[in-house]
Amino acid sequence: MRSETELDAEDCRTLLERGVVGRIAFWAEDGPRIHPVNYSVLDDAVLVRTKPASALARIAQGGSGATVAFQVDGLDHADQRGWSVLARGPVDELSDAEAVAALERVRPPRAWAPGERTVVVRMCWTELTGRRLGTGWDPVRDQDYRRLR
Repeated sequence: MRSETELDAEDCRTLLERGVVGRIAFWAEDGPRIHPVNYSVLDDAVLVRTKPASALARIAQGGSGATVAFQVDGLDHADQRGWSVLARGPVDELSDAEAVAALERVRPPRAWAPGERTVVVRMCWTELTGRRLGTGWDPVRDQDYRRLR
């Protein structure tokens, strides 16, 4: 039986915190973009490292407080079930040296892709929603994950 269930805020946050790779969507100079990124969660913010010359860095450093969307999910193709969490909010650069140092001690976002990523982008969510597809399972309880430090 197929069903769709809204996830509560606590489950959304738990699933978001467990993730390693997500997608950040934003409006760049040349139009909409969606980038897969490694990330971390600290307090009520998603943190991403990016290259200084990237479109995402330019938006974060511009001080406009542009709204971005960030999405993570988990899928089980065999059983046709899964979950998705969407966070939306303004983006800025985490430039305070003390805050960046604290992030490094807690859970730094580590990029899998090569290249120097010295800009830490912070998206403080103002909206956090999610949904689960399928019955007879709980993504918070049943999801197998390992986040490496």
